[in-house]
Amino acid sequence: MGNKTKISTTIIASALLILAPFLSDKEGNELEAYEDVVGVYTICGGVTLGVTKGMKLTEAECEALTSATTKEFLEQVAQKITAPVSPDTLAAHTSFAYNIGVGGYSRSKTLRLTNAGDLAGGCRAMGNWFLAGGKDCRIRENNCYGVINRRNAEIELCLGGL
Repeated sequence: MGNKTKISTTIIASALLILAPFLSDKEGNELEAYEDVVGVYTICGGVTLGVTKGMKLTEAECEALTSATTKEFLEQVAQKITAPVSPDTLAAHTSFAYNIGVGGYSRSKTLRLTNAGDLAGGCRAMGNWFLAGGKDCRIRENNCYGVINRRNAEIELCLGGL
């Protein structure tokens, strides 16, 4: 099953320019692997694939790894979206997928609504993902409220592209 609407390389390139600083702000840049809120080892700008306890990278290695990972996620998300979207909306969808995983994104109401043409509904549906490691991140005492801040920023970026 192919894409009904192929996202142009111009939209993808523009989304990457928006996404890079957005993700940097949300993910930070850690040179040494750490366990995130759900216990997944993470390094650099939120990279998890192949990361192990005790792993350390240089600033240059992190920059290259984060850049490659970001581009990979952006391309995967662009392949799944069949509706025409703006660079802002594509960047927001990619940040969302970067955080919840492409598998979760592929099954999300966000993608379903977007592909059905309800772009605003797709953006707002990102807010349905408020759990981290089984914890409700809307409850500040659960120490994962950053997830809520991130979702709100993703929704705002997404809606701003409509």
